Amino acid sequence: MKVVNFWKTLFCAALAVTAFSACSDDDEEGGYSGMPEITVNGGESVTVAGKLEGGKLEQTVEVVSKGDWTLTFKNPGDSQWVTPSAMSGKTGTTQLTFTLGQASGERSAILVLTASSTVEGFPLTDEATITVVQSDSDVPTGNALYSENCGTKVEKVDGYWPYVDKFEGWTRGGSLDQKAVTYTGNSASVANSGKVFDPAEDETTVVTGPPYVSMNKSTSVFNINDINIASNTNFTFTFTAAQQINYSNGVVLGDMTDETIRFSVSTDGSSYAPVALKVKKVASGYWYLCTAEFKLPAGVSTDKIWVRFDGYAGLENHGLRIDDFKLYEGGNGSELVVPSVDYTKGTVAEAIAAGAGKNYEVAATVVAMHTQGILIGDASGVMLAFLGEAPAVAVNDAVTVKGTTELRNGVIQFGKEGLSVAKTGTGSYNTPAPEVMDGTAVTAYIATALENKAVYKYVKYNGEFTVSGNYYNVVIAGTTTQGSVAYGKPEWASFNGKPVTVEGWLLGGTAKYLQTMATSVTVDSSTPIVKISAPQQFAATSPVAQTLNYTVTNTTASAVTFAIEGTNLDKFELGAKTDNSIQVSAKGNNTTDVAYTANLVAKVAGVTLASVELKQAASNAKNYVPVTVAPADWSGDYVVGYPDGEVCYILKDKYSGASATRSTFTYEKLQSPAFDKTNIVYDASYKTITIAKIAGTDFYSIKYGDMYVGWTTATKNSCEFSTTAPSSSTPDYQWTPTIKDGLIVLTCTTHEAGKANRTLQFNANSGQERFAIYASTQKSIMLYKL
Repeated sequence: MKVVNFWKTLFCAALAVTAFSACSDDDEEGGYSGMPEITVNGGESVTVAGKLEGGKLEQTVEVVSKGDWTLTFKNPGDSQWVTPSAMSGKTGTTQLTFTLGQASGERSAILVLTASSTVEGFPLTDEATITVVQSDSDVPTGNALYSENCGTKVEKVDGYWPYVDKFEGWTRGGSLDQKAVTYTGNSASVANSGKVFDPAEDETTVVTGPPYVSMNKSTSVFNINDINIASNTNFTFTFTAAQQINYSNGVVLGDMTDETIRFSVSTDGSSYAPVALKVKKVASGYWYLCTAEFKLPAGVSTDKIWVRFDGYAGLENHGLRIDDFKLYEGGNGSELVVPSVDYTKGTVAEAIAAGAGKNYEVAATVVAMHTQGILIGDASGVMLAFLGEAPAVAVNDAVTVKGTTELRNGVIQFGKEGLSVAKTGTGSYNTPAPEVMDGTAVTAYIATALENKAVYKYVKYNGEFTVSGNYYNVVIAGTTTQGSVAYGKPEWASFNGKPVTVEGWLLGGTAKYLQTMATSVTVDSSTPIVKISAPQQFAATSPVAQTLNYTVTNTTASAVTFAIEGTNLDKFELGAKTDNSIQVSAKGNNTTDVAYTANLVAKVAGVTLASVELKQAASNAKNYVPVTVAPADWSGDYVVGYPDGEVCYILKDKYSGASATRSTFTYEKLQSPAFDKTNIVYDASYKTITIAKIAGTDFYSIKYGDMYVGWTTATKNSCEFSTTAPSSSTPDYQWTPTIKDGLIVLTCTTHEAGKANRTLQFNANSGQERFAIYASTQKSIMLYKL
């Protein structure tokens, strides 16, 4: 706290009463005669540190004073081991250095600097303090220039922990003014992760406890921007961290190393230099203290720095919690060195054509933007530059972009790692007229994205807007792919459940989502929308008619016509129609081994706007039953399922189509009467896998259709497919079936060195449901056999 002398206070009070105007900073013959002021490294206090071996410290303290100053020791005895380069000084700037004597243990001293002057006969003083710490610890003691403990409370918003840029509970502490600090990132949130992460009793002196910054993905990034450093040049940054290494009926914590997370520093907010971490356990629990020491490069002058956490090395079900961020003046680190990168200058089209992993420099114009990136364009085309934070440029700014290309959602873009965007002036870009896309066009575009051949294009499409937390999607008639409005504007959330028109740039996509940088989202008052409730499966014998509800928007019920189409259209019939319901029935019993299927479609003016599948079960004389005892030989045909109470999710098709060599699997959801909580009613349309012994080995092959299923590191969570039969020399396609806890574990022989085995599992997370290959626990499967 700043010290204010009693006489100074009294003098200022007298000025207020008498409107004195004698307070002047002008020098007179007797010396400085204004209000005394003194700072150390731009603040009221500073800490410097040295090792126990003693000697002259590399750190210096800049003393800026108005008024003559003197230095005294709060404890006079400390002058025996701390020797300042000066004990007094005049008005102006002085660089103080310190020499320490040798010590056998940690110690510290407080030095008080007092600036003095006399105004109109009133003696006035001002003070600053320097703390000198002598220790062999890597972590300085005393006041931190900057500190942040993520506050004391965080609450979920719409069921989600807030992202770091949305959290409002930051503390922004420190001995320097840190009000200008901001927090940004990608896939990084502030969370209260439960009691398991709470520090142990002997850790609480270092770890403050929840909330924490949560980073769960290898793509997670957390940035602390605009940290005030005044005139300091030598630093130690510390933070605490704990790592979840698994989730098996609860969080499992584990060790971390100096390579678990990457820490880097920037002096300009764009180019980051990596800084090595020293990591050690705090005490008896699983929290670690991480320390980074560094100096500003010679010749660099700045009063702020930026720090970044990224490159998290965790796997699935892993997660990192970081907290208690502190920046100290002092340390024994090296100067920051930003890795040099050679960039190829070229056009947007040339950068795209070069493919992923290339360093390019492109001069272009900002065509469009969202809160995490910009779309840049020149005469050759457009491409996304993903910043992972709010852009500092605007549409129609001319920019120079330097970065590394990457493949994402089937298109080439500039990734955020090492990306720099510099405004060079004002540009222009002629946005084309939007291409109007229906469901068929969306499906065709997604096919190109799944083949990594998608292109950027300006489009317009219609559909029903759905909001889930921070996710804005659009249900488009005629396709199973939804439009995904990337990083949409908060005001668009009010459109939830309404028909909308989206106009903007396509950024590639996945089987499930059409990625869109929207330039506008408006309520659509003209395009008809029809929604039909999903029917239940009709029983094989004595089927009961069903009444399905439907809703209409931007049309009338009288304009809607219903029809039955598809393979077994003659097995179903329509009944009475009202303004909000339609009756459907199966015509008779199904005595065959194959289910009857057709589609109920709703049309307006001959255009299909909605469709639901009608299905009548096959004869239930035979069932698929779960395998509960390991057979001597697993060879045979199986339905793959994940039973969950009254529901069973069964493996259906490859996401990417029958010819894809890499894919995950979609699912079909079965309920009563198709699933009775134990058995699956037989249906010849169900897809099966074939398990067979590989000759000369103890392993099995898995065959889906005419292709064998395997896994390699490059496929990540997807399966690898081949038409070549596996052998003893193809470990990527060798599997071992076992039974654990009543469920089936299918383990692939090939796995990443030092990491968990890969197994075929079901991902039951909302919006991510699929059968895929995982290194850690999703949901174990069940095999069903006739």
